[in-house]
Amino acid sequence: MTDRQLILETVQEMPEQASMSEILDELALVSSVKKGLAEIKEGKGIAHEQVVREFNSWITELSGPPKH
Repeated sequence: MTDRQLILETVQEMPEQASMSEILDELALVSSVKKGLAEIKEGKGIAHEQVVREFNSWITELSGPPKH
């Protein structure tokens, strides 16, 4: 599917009363997902387990030492 076809299909699937802002947000989301899937195909993705480890590390770092 071409980018143009994907855009048209995405817009056509949205409610008639969708605002321009909502349409643009949806197109940005679709574009990001498409880019991410292409990166995974190219072997550029990060394993889910690694993401979980990094996320947990950030949460621990941001929350500081345990409070008693």
